[in-house]
Amino acid sequence: MDFPLNLNGNKTSNKYSKPHSLDLIDLRIISMLCNDSNTPFVEIARNIGISDATVHIRVKRLMVEGIIRKFTIVLNYDVIGYDHLAFLGINTKPGFTDIVISKLSLLDPVLEIHEMYGRFDLMLKIRAKNLEDMRNIIENKIRNLPHIVKVELLTVLKSVKEEQIIPLDAEIDALQKNIV
Repeated sequence: MDFPLNLNGNKTSNKYSKPHSLDLIDLRIISMLCNDSNTPFVEIARNIGISDATVHIRVKRLMVEGIIRKFTIVLNYDVIGYDHLAFLGINTKPGFTDIVISKLSLLDPVLEIHEMYGRFDLMLKIRAKNLEDMRNIIENKIRNLPHIVKVELLTVLKSVKEEQIIPLDAEIDALQKNIV
C-alpha cells in the first residue's frame, strides 16, 4: 500500500495525521478542485487571492491529513461501454463480513462497498458492459466467495443523479459571513 507524503516529503504511516479545522481558504481550494481536479494551482491562487505556493502547501497538507484522498476523473460510462449499473445486496455468515469485504475489495467491477444495518449486510455498486458480463461478475466472481449467504441484484434502469462530491458553498458562505 502506498501512503501519502507528509509535509517534509516523507511517507506517512497508515494513519493520517490529525486534521485541523478547515478555514475559508481550505474550503475554497477544495471546492475549486471538486469542480475540476485539473485546475492549475496558479489559477486557484489567482481566484482566491493567495500565492500558488500557499495553494500547493495547503493541498499537500490536506492530502497528508486524509481530507483529499486522491485526484481523479469522472467518466461517462455509457460512452465507454459500461452502461449496466446495479446494486447488489449481500448477506454474509455472522462474523465473516470483514473477510467478505476484503475479498470483494479486490474485484475491479465492484465500485463501492457499504456495510449496512437492515435487510442486507453489504451493499455493492457494480458496473458491467452488458447483462452477460453482469451475470458473470455475480455468478463467477461474487456469489462463489466463501461466507456469502444471499445475493440480491437491484438493476438500475436510469440514473438521474450520480455525484461523488458534496458542494461546500453553504460552508464557504457561512465562513465568509463570519469574517466580514
